[in-house]
Amino acid sequence: MSQNSPPQPPPPPPRGRLLVNPLTRTFEPRPPPPRGRLLPGPNWTICSVPPKPPSRGRIVVRPADQDPPPPPRAEIVHHPISNKEIVGAPAPSDPSPAAPPLALPAPPPPDNENTNPSCKYDAFISFRGTDVRQTFLSHLFAHMNDERHVLTFKDDVNLKRGDKISPTLIDAIEKSSSYVVIFSPNYANSDWCLDELVKILECSRKYQRKMVPVFYGGVTPSHVRNRKGSYGDAFAEYEKKLPSKEMEAKLKTWTAALKEAANISGFDSLVTKPERHLVEEITRTILGAIRQTYSPIMEGLVGIDQDIEDVEKLLSFDDENDNRIIGFWGMPGIGKTTLAKAMFHKIDAEKFQGVHFIENFAAQLKKTQVIDLQNELFYKLLGDDEKAHVMPTNVKLDRVGRVRSFVVIDDVTMDSLRAVEELLHGKSCNLFKSGSRIILTSTDRQVLKNVRCQEVHQVKGLDDDKALQLLSSYAFRKDRPPSEFMERCKKIVSYASGHPLALKVLGAALLGRSTGYWDCALDKLKKIPNKEIENLLMISYDGLSVEEQSVFLDIACFFNHEDCNFVTRVLDEDLVLNLVDKSLLLINRAKGEIEMHGMLKDLGKKIVRKERMLEKRSRLWKAKDLQTLLNKNMGTEATEGILLNMSKTKEVVRANTSTFERMMNLRLLSIQVAKKRSVISAHVLPLSIKSKKVVVREELKSLSGELRLFEWDLFPATSLPSEFSPRNLHVLRLKHSNIRQLWESDNVDLGNLKELNLFSSKYIRRLPDLSTAKKLEVIDLTSCTSLDEIHDSIIYNPKLQTLILNSCGRLNPNFLDHAKGDQSQAFPSLKEVNLDNTMIKQVPYLIKSAPLLSKLSCSSCPEISEFPEILPSMEALIELDLSYCKGISSIPDTIRILSSLEKLDISGTGIVEVPSSVLDLRRLSMLRYAKCEKLLRAPTSYKKLVRLKTLDDSGCDMLINKNPELPDTLEYVSDEDEDQVD
Repeated sequence: MSQNSPPQPPPPPPRGRLLVNPLTRTFEPRPPPPRGRLLPGPNWTICSVPPKPPSRGRIVVRPADQDPPPPPRAEIVHHPISNKEIVGAPAPSDPSPAAPPLALPAPPPPDNENTNPSCKYDAFISFRGTDVRQTFLSHLFAHMNDERHVLTFKDDVNLKRGDKISPTLIDAIEKSSSYVVIFSPNYANSDWCLDELVKILECSRKYQRKMVPVFYGGVTPSHVRNRKGSYGDAFAEYEKKLPSKEMEAKLKTWTAALKEAANISGFDSLVTKPERHLVEEITRTILGAIRQTYSPIMEGLVGIDQDIEDVEKLLSFDDENDNRIIGFWGMPGIGKTTLAKAMFHKIDAEKFQGVHFIENFAAQLKKTQVIDLQNELFYKLLGDDEKAHVMPTNVKLDRVGRVRSFVVIDDVTMDSLRAVEELLHGKSCNLFKSGSRIILTSTDRQVLKNVRCQEVHQVKGLDDDKALQLLSSYAFRKDRPPSEFMERCKKIVSYASGHPLALKVLGAALLGRSTGYWDCALDKLKKIPNKEIENLLMISYDGLSVEEQSVFLDIACFFNHEDCNFVTRVLDEDLVLNLVDKSLLLINRAKGEIEMHGMLKDLGKKIVRKERMLEKRSRLWKAKDLQTLLNKNMGTEATEGILLNMSKTKEVVRANTSTFERMMNLRLLSIQVAKKRSVISAHVLPLSIKSKKVVVREELKSLSGELRLFEWDLFPATSLPSEFSPRNLHVLRLKHSNIRQLWESDNVDLGNLKELNLFSSKYIRRLPDLSTAKKLEVIDLTSCTSLDEIHDSIIYNPKLQTLILNSCGRLNPNFLDHAKGDQSQAFPSLKEVNLDNTMIKQVPYLIKSAPLLSKLSCSSCPEISEFPEILPSMEALIELDLSYCKGISSIPDTIRILSSLEKLDISGTGIVEVPSSVLDLRRLSMLRYAKCEKLLRAPTSYKKLVRLKTLDDSGCDMLINKNPELPDTLEYVSDEDEDQVD
């Protein structure tokens, strides 16, 4: 066949009992079911090309003892929605290694005589052929089986009749999930029909299955219940065979069955008209029963209810005027596919004429072509039309456009994005009829954006309670673990951090194990991650670019749970955000931190540890390893990052300067003396921390020119190395250092510098020219008590956002008054300024006029004698702190200009009155004027401040009105006003 030949339709599967599932549109064989209940299998594969369907309106039946042969080179796999065994895709000639399962099957329950057997049919129809076969039954069967794809069994005319109901029919009844019994005039004339009815009622009671009686052809429930009319005549004939004991027993059984069936709510053809409507109502009832039958897919799902509720709102099923594409986004194994299956299971079969679930889309593309998957999609949506996969594309598109569809495409990657567009004929679901819904799952949020998903739902991990429940269900087959295992389970829950796959895998591995085995497993997990989980996560790592992999390893080894702004200054921000989009990182907005899941962090560290030799390892973070490397002068060009936390060692670390000089590719150097960075931010360090430092035997002469992060607490030198070129430096942090000057020359290339932090470096006197630092965002000179000069180049820095001069007591109070240049261009990006504990007499004009200023703090400035002049440019100010500036005696009415102000602290000032103009600050959420010893008057009501949450007027002994009216939004109030709040 030539390369340009169109793809040929696949050969049909072997003929046998192959019927269509109404939810999955999958043709299913009839293998013998295993004992017990079938639970979701670990993986399943959807055939890339649809099999040929059975002939319309006819069921081919094999003898009861003969099962149909399986398709050539195919395997029986579990269906992900109904959990039935189906024919899987033919195994490839050179199969790639199988991906780890996304779920482990829970242990089967104990054998029980009432265990519901695996259903092979959705409905079984019991009828009297001479009455309805060529009329009503043909219409009902065509609508159920052909149009609505309800897998329907009806005994064929070719079945051999006998005195007893055949084993084939008994098997079919037991393997059907619902029943339709058509009580026509001659139904009771057939002892076969009556035996079917007895068996149907038995299975209905035993397995809680739906039975729908249909009273047809003038037959009413009364006729059936009381054996009237033709039913009475039929039983009269049976009674002629008495006194046969067998017949006597049967008559009692049949009579009881007819009474029971007549009392079940059903349909009367004399009431539900016309016949077409009767057919539709019966089918709708059966479809509802089928959804209940497939409920086991929801069993064992923990913590998914809220996700389902949220997704149902996003899908907006009631809106049938437009199509919607929704994305499920989350890290590997977090439950995206499970949620998609749950939503696929919960769909209302009445709303969608076509449904299809494509699992492992990216993996399937490696084995087949898009055209095959597209043919399968069209085939499933268009039903059992044998010509669906060979008809012209334009005809298929036209027909699919008339089908309201629900389609799930699972595991879409950036590499498979184009294939999705080809599959859907564009980046929208306009291919389908209005009201259609598409769900895509992906670990990469950017993929979902590219497909133009209207909404993206992030699938997150389980909380600790739900995680404990899931772990226990796999490890102990119950919702809570035994008391002696509780603490061990909590450790695993902490390790898994809410990751469902990890909890399932570890729980299944620990099923039935002793406490000693659990303890060994926990110790091993700390050192060696579970292989199955690791393989799944490794897929995501392997899919990263080289640059993304480098950032991933940097965060795993050095920056997990660190301040987000700090991390994005040190590393490439775009690459960090790429990892967020790929579900490998999370930005915790509440904490402002970068978070990497513990198992991903462990994976990253394990990848680095594969570099066996210490001197060849790219990243080092263990204090013991670093002690060895620095003491023995083992640094090499292979070293890219060092994080030495001195709190983890009891010894002084001694280093040779040549060790650092040999690390020519060092990008990240961080030496911390405290367990947390917040501790080193204290103005005075405890002696226990001061003693933990790195002693350099000689003066540092050079450092790597690739250095992006230079962080060294208690840095011993008085200046930076003379031969160090900071051209690539992004963050310089030298807290509590001995530094006296940064560089010998002002002409230094600082083109990439974003943060300069010299916290509590008490010997530095001058901040040099920073005019080349065009990207500088943060300057922190807190407690630089000798600092008296700041170069005015910072005034016109285009990116400077934060300026902290807290406790710089020697700083010239007029340090900004003699700036050169166009002052209208001063501080174009400045947002936060801290001048606490300085000797300024007034807030510098250039700071007040900064157009983006949102936070200004001038607490405890003894020389400030009046409230700062309020300029129109200060309208964007959100926080203002003038506490303990005792020279301030009044608040101007112009304070109402600060319309964006949310927090105002004037505690400890000399004010006499809180003016009513404060009530015009409608966004105010915090107001503090505590310990204002001269305060006499304040507003009598704060009801206008509808956002106020905190009010503190404690310690104002001279205040006349101490019980103002308070808004309902208040959350904190000083002790004096507690009674008023109550």
